[in-house]
Amino acid sequence: MAKIYLAQMMPELLDKGKNLLTMKSCMERAAQQQADLILFPELSLTGYFTREKSGAMAEDVEGPSISQMRRWAMEYNLKVIFGFVEKARVKPYNSACFINNDGQILGTYQKNHLWDEEYKYFSAGESGRVWETDIGRIGIMICYDTEFPETARMLALQGADMILAPTANMSPLEHSQRIFIQSRAMENQIFVATTNRVGTEETTYFFGESAAADPYGNLLVLGDQTVSGYLVAFDLDKINEARNLPHYLRDRKPASYGLLTSGASKVL
Repeated sequence: MAKIYLAQMMPELLDKGKNLLTMKSCMERAAQQQADLILFPELSLTGYFTREKSGAMAEDVEGPSISQMRRWAMEYNLKVIFGFVEKARVKPYNSACFINNDGQILGTYQKNHLWDEEYKYFSAGESGRVWETDIGRIGIMICYDTEFPETARMLALQGADMILAPTANMSPLEHSQRIFIQSRAMENQIFVATTNRVGTEETTYFFGESAAADPYGNLLVLGDQTVSGYLVAFDLDKINEARNLPHYLRDRKPASYGLLTSGASKVL
C-alpha cells in the first residue's frame, strides 16, 4: 500500500523562500498523516509565470533549494516530487525533482510537451523514465503531458505502477483534468494522480481539484479549489485485478500503430 499526499498549494511568484516554507508546512502535515510520498504542483518552487526570469530562477540538483528539500525529505521521512526550473545549457527546463525519503535525489524529469508560450522560456524534455522504489515503480508527467496518451503509455510499458503529475492547470479546464487523469489510469490499468496548484497569478486562475484514479479509472479523490491536502492510498494489487480482463498492454497491436512514430499526420 502506497500512501500519497497531494499538496495543493498556492505558490508565490518568484519567491523561493516563501514557497519553501509553504512546502515545509505541507511536508509536516503529510508526515503527520504517515504519507510515504508528497506530490507538489508544477513549478511549485517558483510560481508559474517565471517568463524572462526563468534563467535566474533556475537551479541544478546541487542548488540551495533542492538541498533544503533533501534535508526535509530526510527529516520527515518522505519521498518528494516537486516542480522547479532546472538549469540547462541553453533554455532551462520545466522540471520535477524526485527525492527519496533518505534525502538522495532519485532523478529529475523534464516536461516533454510544452504548453502555449512555454517554449519561449523552456527547453522541451524527452520521454520519461520509471523509478523503482520501495512503494512501487513510479513515473512522472507534468501537466500538459497528461493530455497525450502516448506519454502515460510509454511509462506503463516501462512497468510503472503509478504515474504522478505535478500540474498548473487553469480554468476552464476543470472537466478536462478529471477526464485525463481517469483516462490515463484506466487505459493503462495503473494508478495516476495529479496535484494542481490554486490561486490567481497575473490574470490566470488555477483551479486546483487535485485528483487520483485507480486502475479501473475510478476517482479516489477529487479536491476543491482551495489550499488543501489530500491523502490517498494506492493498493497495488488492484493493478493485476484490473488486468485480469481486459489487459490493454498485453492486447495491443504495435504493428498497426506505425503512424504514431512515423511523424506523418493529415491534421497538422
